[in-house]
Amino acid sequence: MTRRAPCHRPSFAPLFAVALAVALVASAPAYGADDPVGAAMKLYEKRRYEQAARLLEDALARPDAERRAQAQLVLGMIYLRNADLHEALARTAATAELDYLDKLLMTRTEDRGNAAEARRHFEQVRADPGIEKRFQAIAGVGLGSVLWAQRDAKGARGVWAATGGAAEIALARAAAQGYAQLVDVKSLRRVADDASLAPELSPRTRRYLIEIYTAAGAPEKALAVARAADLGMASFVETFKAVKGTAKSINLYDLALLTDLTRLYRELARRQLDQAAADARMKPSAEYYLAEVLSGLGASDEAATYLQAFLARPQTPLQYRERARARQALIAHRQGRRAEAESTWTAMAEQGSDPEVLADIVLGCADAQTQCGKVLARVGKVTEAGDGRRYQRLNFALGSYYLRKKDYARAISYMEAGRDKSNKNKIEANDPEMLAGLAEAYYRTKKFSEGLEIFFEMSKEYPVVRQIQEAMQGVYSMEQRSAGDVKIL
Repeated sequence: MTRRAPCHRPSFAPLFAVALAVALVASAPAYGADDPVGAAMKLYEKRRYEQAARLLEDALARPDAERRAQAQLVLGMIYLRNADLHEALARTAATAELDYLDKLLMTRTEDRGNAAEARRHFEQVRADPGIEKRFQAIAGVGLGSVLWAQRDAKGARGVWAATGGAAEIALARAAAQGYAQLVDVKSLRRVADDASLAPELSPRTRRYLIEIYTAAGAPEKALAVARAADLGMASFVETFKAVKGTAKSINLYDLALLTDLTRLYRELARRQLDQAAADARMKPSAEYYLAEVLSGLGASDEAATYLQAFLARPQTPLQYRERARARQALIAHRQGRRAEAESTWTAMAEQGSDPEVLADIVLGCADAQTQCGKVLARVGKVTEAGDGRRYQRLNFALGSYYLRKKDYARAISYMEAGRDKSNKNKIEANDPEMLAGLAEAYYRTKKFSEGLEIFFEMSKEYPVVRQIQEAMQGVYSMEQRSAGDVKIL
């Protein structure tokens, strides 16, 4: 279920012979076994995004790097898919980790994501004399972010100005102010550069640095910070005495890390694709992917401009013209033109049968959280008559739609239909985004073992998955009332 890049069609050779991703290796001159673009594409197809990215980064660092524009295009694609994966992981993590905290605190927060509720909690922490000063200061930074989200700019500035303390607090404040674009780029970089010189950085400090460097327009530095860290390490370890004086430890993780990595990889993708677009041969494909990147970054107007440029080209392959139209409709929905978007998706679904195009339409409906009744009726008929292997991505899209709708039984049914049964947890055979969604659906239905098996396999390639594993295992242990420490399978 890899989200494939535009396919090579011989009739479009003047425009797409070397630019379209699947054709990159086949259509380019043979450079031998050490060709980094070809090797990176093979890793990309196996969803080994980190390995593929490092290979191309090394190649582009050489002054005499050949096929530079191609390498930049492929590297941009790799970063983009890595961003999509981390976004999916962030959604799953939010579910499991907040459940885990609820159980640890013996509470149940129904208003998750509610700014007013978050504000109340931050204010309680700041006012509690029994809480350490540093945690009160961090709560102050969080309160400022909530006030900013509530459009109380004066209140946010006041809280941030009054929040002081150790270097970690200063970084937390800089990260929040950078996100709000209240601090100039040079000042942000100076704060981050000074902090990065410390002989040892805590996991939380590293997370702040990633956020600051990304906000300061220095994603390469943010990537270096992320690469130097053990992303599977807990942000905070709470030790306490349990029954009979036995020492127990609970590992707590920074949920924002996954969101920060998502934005980082999208910014890296934008930079590489911008550079690739300077080459006339790469420009059409770069425009196609830039629209996707910018849409993910919330820059809908810019994304629409790139899609219009892509669609204006007379020789674009039909499948990718239709996929661009599906994304164009999603952008229209985000811009408030909901009826227009849903009408476009319905017409496209009723007139077409390409599973990749239909998958993009369904994913658009899922993202927009619309009903799309006619689309689903049409797509359901297509999947019933379709070959399972060819319809992997469409089944994933349907599973994602029902996962967002909290219809977990249907979500599992569709994702399992698209899962490679002989390699059920292998990312080489299954899109890791789908696996993350499937694990969440199993978790939601209290089939903990199935979800943990998926994340155990994924953690071999993506250490950051450990934080989801540990939260799920913690909830599992409490649900089963099992004794002993929480263990990771």
